[in-house]
Amino acid sequence: MIMPSDFAVPANATEQVVIGDSKSLKAKLRSAERAERVKAMLLIFPLLAFLLITFLIPIGSLLMKSFRDSTITQELPHTAPLLRAWDPATGQLPSESVFAAFGQDLLAAKGSEGVSRVASRLNYDEAGMRSLIMKTARRIGESDSGTWHQRLSTIDSRWDDLSAWSTLKYASSPWTLSYYLKAFDFKRDSGGEIVHQPESERLYVDVFVRTAWVSISVSFLCLLFGYPVAYFLANIPARYSNLFMIMVLLPFWTSILVRTTAWVVVLQTNGVLNDLFIHLGLTNTGFALIYNRFGVLVAMTHILLPYAILSLYAVMKGVPNIYMKAARSLGAGPVLSFFQAYFPQTLPGVGAAGMLTFILAVGYYITPAIVGGADDQLASYYIANHVNSTLNWGLASALASILLGGVLLVYAIFVRMTGGAGVKLG
Repeated sequence: MIMPSDFAVPANATEQVVIGDSKSLKAKLRSAERAERVKAMLLIFPLLAFLLITFLIPIGSLLMKSFRDSTITQELPHTAPLLRAWDPATGQLPSESVFAAFGQDLLAAKGSEGVSRVASRLNYDEAGMRSLIMKTARRIGESDSGTWHQRLSTIDSRWDDLSAWSTLKYASSPWTLSYYLKAFDFKRDSGGEIVHQPESERLYVDVFVRTAWVSISVSFLCLLFGYPVAYFLANIPARYSNLFMIMVLLPFWTSILVRTTAWVVVLQTNGVLNDLFIHLGLTNTGFALIYNRFGVLVAMTHILLPYAILSLYAVMKGVPNIYMKAARSLGAGPVLSFFQAYFPQTLPGVGAAGMLTFILAVGYYITPAIVGGADDQLASYYIANHVNSTLNWGLASALASILLGGVLLVYAIFVRMTGGAGVKLG
C-alpha cells in the first residue's frame, strides 16, 4: 500500500531550489554586466586609440625630452662613460685617458653631423661651447705629436679650463636635470654645484610670474565684464536672449589672428581709439595703447570673454528668480536680495568661468606676440621659440612641463577649496 508520506517533499528542498536559482540569477547578472562593459569598451576603443596615438604619445614623447638627452652618449661613446666617473669637485682636470678618448671620438666624428649635434647640445648648457667644439673638430688631427691633452690645449686653451670639461661631464649622461635647472634660472658651476644664473641671464622665473599675473588679471576682467552680460541674458525673454546669444557667439566664427590684428588697428598710435581721443582734445599725440601690458590685457580679455559668459549663463539659467522675489517680499532691498539670494547660487559658474579663462590664458601665444612688447611675452612664446628657432627641444619640454604642472596644481587647489563644486569647465 502506497502511503502519503512517500510523496512528501523534504523540508529544506524548497529552500535549496530558491538558493540554487538565486545563485544562477546572480551569475547570469554578472555575466550580462561583463558583456555590457565589454561592449562599452569596444565602442569607446576607437576614440581611446585616437587620443593615445595623436595626443598622449606625442605629449609624452615631448615631456620625455625634458630630462632625457642621449646626444653625447651616442656621439662620444668612449668619452661619456669615462667622464661620468670623473668628479670635477676635486678641482683637477680629467686624466689623459679622458683627453685621449675625447680626441679619438671627435676625430672619428669629424666631418659628420654628429659634431654639430654635440656642439649644439653643449651650447644649451654653456654659451660658447659650440664654437669651441666646432673649432676643435676642424683642427683636430693636424698634429700627431704630444699627448692628447697637449694637442687639445694647442687648438684652444679653454681645454685647460675646468668649466669646459664640467659642462661636458654633466651632458654625458642620457638622464639630465640641466633643462629644468635652466628653466628655474639655475646652472652648475665648474665644481658641479647648483648655483643661480647671473642676474643678467635670469629669464624664465620672471616669465612664469608674468604668465601667472596676466592670466589671473584676464580671468578677473572676464568675470567682471562677463557676469552682468550673463545675468542679462539669463533674465530676459527667450526671443531676445537668443538674439543676444548670437552676438556672444559671433566672435567664435572669426579667427583669433584676425581678432587680434583688429585690435592692432584700433589701439595703434594712429588708430581708431587714439584718433577719437585726439578729436576730443584728451591728448595731442595719442596714448601708448599697444605693444605693452595694456594691449595684451585688452585683447586677451576680448577673446576669452565669451567663454566666461557661456559658463556663467549655463549656471544662471538654472537659478529661479523666485528666491530674489521672496527676499524682496521679506523686506530686503534689490542689492541685498541679489547678494544674499542670487549670487551665492551662481558661485559654481563663477568658479568654472574663472578657472576656464585662466587655463586658456596661461597657454596663449599669438595675442601677446602681436599686441605685446618684448617684456609682455608669456611662457608659450618662449616654448614656441625654442621649438621653432633655437631647436632646443629639451628646454622647450621642460618649460612646457613646468607650465602643465603649475596649471594642474592651481586646478587641484581650486577643487580642494571648492569641495568639487563648480569644477565642470563646460
